[in-house]
Amino acid sequence: MGRQEMGTGYGQLRWVVLLLAVAVILPTVCLLWFMSQVVKNERLAVRQKLINVYQEQLVRTVKQTDDKWSKRCKLLETTVNPNAHPYQMFVTAIGGSFCDGLIIYDAAGKYLYPISSSDAENPAEPPRAFNDAWQLELVDREFARAAELYEQIASNADDYTRLTALIGKSRCLARLNMPDLAIETCRQAAFSPLQEQGNAAVLTLIGNAKLLILKYTAGNEKYGSLFEESLQGLTSMLYTPNKAGFSLPAEQNLFVAQKAVELLQQNPPRGDNNAQSALARLQKLISAEELSIRLAEYVHGNAAFHTWPTGTLRRLPAEKELVYGLIHKAPSVTFLAILSAKSVSSVLADYENSFVDSCVDYRILDDSGRLIAGIEQPEGEPFAADAVAKHFPGWKVELYFKGGDAFKKAASERITVYVWTGMLVISLILVCGAFAAKAIANQVKLNKLKNDFIATVSHELKTPLASMRVLVDTLLEGSYRNQQQVIEYLQLISTENVRLSRLIDNFLTFSRMERNKKAFSVVRADPAAIARAAADAVKTKFNGGRCKFVVDIAPNLPDVLADHDAIVTVLVNLLDNAYKYSYDDKHIELKVSAKNGGVEFSVCDNGVGLSRRSISKIFKRFYQVDQSLSRRAGGCGLGLSIAKFIVDAHNGSISVESKLNQGSIFIVRLPSR
Repeated sequence: MGRQEMGTGYGQLRWVVLLLAVAVILPTVCLLWFMSQVVKNERLAVRQKLINVYQEQLVRTVKQTDDKWSKRCKLLETTVNPNAHPYQMFVTAIGGSFCDGLIIYDAAGKYLYPISSSDAENPAEPPRAFNDAWQLELVDREFARAAELYEQIASNADDYTRLTALIGKSRCLARLNMPDLAIETCRQAAFSPLQEQGNAAVLTLIGNAKLLILKYTAGNEKYGSLFEESLQGLTSMLYTPNKAGFSLPAEQNLFVAQKAVELLQQNPPRGDNNAQSALARLQKLISAEELSIRLAEYVHGNAAFHTWPTGTLRRLPAEKELVYGLIHKAPSVTFLAILSAKSVSSVLADYENSFVDSCVDYRILDDSGRLIAGIEQPEGEPFAADAVAKHFPGWKVELYFKGGDAFKKAASERITVYVWTGMLVISLILVCGAFAAKAIANQVKLNKLKNDFIATVSHELKTPLASMRVLVDTLLEGSYRNQQQVIEYLQLISTENVRLSRLIDNFLTFSRMERNKKAFSVVRADPAAIARAAADAVKTKFNGGRCKFVVDIAPNLPDVLADHDAIVTVLVNLLDNAYKYSYDDKHIELKVSAKNGGVEFSVCDNGVGLSRRSISKIFKRFYQVDQSLSRRAGGCGLGLSIAKFIVDAHNGSISVESKLNQGSIFIVRLPSR
């Protein structure tokens, strides 16, 4: 019957737990689904908002770039004078940072800049005497005779031949270790008045003469002023036409400029605070002229310019360089401004400024798909693209979210709020479900215990009632031998009556405990009197069998604040348990002593003892070590729980020390007054 009751209880518990699980899991799953949809929709919404914002920003940046480029082209048009000398146009364009190089054509498509030596006016054929002089100088190495021959040539010759002969004589004198004469002779050519009126060939000789003087005088303090004068004169020739409108050919100008930079770096002018800025300007012009000379090889004439709109940028057909050209047309000349990829990238700086510190990356590609600016290897697909500007035909700019899904960062804060709110709700559902499950489980368990209790009480009540009924029927029927047997039957009826009364009292006490209506009259009480009262209550029972009962009360015990009858009930329950669970040759001891500022009551027995598992449950309601209805010791499992309830109400404690088959010690501690 016990197992049937248990099965019914656990079966009910399974259905209740299943129903509760459905009540918790179903709304939790629905909430999780709802949260996932909210997060998904939020990400999509944020993504679309970001796309709209950055597309608008991209449109604004395209317009800014167009405006800036138009102003740049307009400034080039108004600043560079098409009627000036080509070198002046070049210096103005490069100095104003309009471009990195410049090629200038006339109306017929002929180069105006850069002009090479082959395109310049060729000098007349040198006299035959130069062949003899060069033979003596360069082959025979007879420098004295060569110097005399150069002198003879210079005395009766045109300007170009005279300058050439003076430079040759200077070289021979230097080889003869006659530096002063060599410098003086070279000086006649380097500082010739022909510098202001001579053609490109004459200017080339004068520039070479100045370089030769600089070579002779470098590091010589004696000629320090001459060195600086020659260096200044050399730099003044660079990128500057003379009064007759002639200038050095481009490659000669470049060569002289490079040598001048080397000399300036090695021998900076004394007392010139602007030397560094002048040197930087000269280096910038050199780089621009190198680029212009190289690109002039690939861009011939102006036939290609007929279909090239003014102000638009196109890639130039250079073999190894990524450079671009910008056409500007004037009535008499056509400019081809050359820009490197780096310069174009700086022109497009508005894109970097617009998208810096944002959650997007950008890249700009030219009309051939080459990367000009931005990230090299973006992740994912571009979410927005547009033309760079109307002056950049075929160019495009693309926008990418950083990391492929950078928009998630923008949505993370709002999504976090949703997630945490959902998790909080789910946690509350789970916690409430857990508490409800625990409460229901406890209730089901309590119902099972009550059912077991009813079964136990029924069994415990039936046993004495059945015994009493048999004894009473026997007496009524007169089925006894003598008066002594009648007395024995009456004593048995009295014993069963006491047992029945004890069961009923425990049941009523438990009922009051359940309703929390048990009130105690706490006053000063003598612990010795309490112990003697408990001993007197069980003395008759203990003296009736093989039981040794010892009461040990220490002298001079302090009073305790307690309900005398309630504590007696506690001790009687403990003594009764000790008697029930000590089967043969019982040895029970009640000891009272003062300890740790209080009074300690201990009940010792030599009974069956308790397991560790039973010790942890012994004070629970309805718990019985032996739960079978055929157990040797009767009871309903309420005695110890009642005892603990009473002791706790007195701010005391009750504990047990026990080992299987070795007995138990129950200890009640009450505080003294």
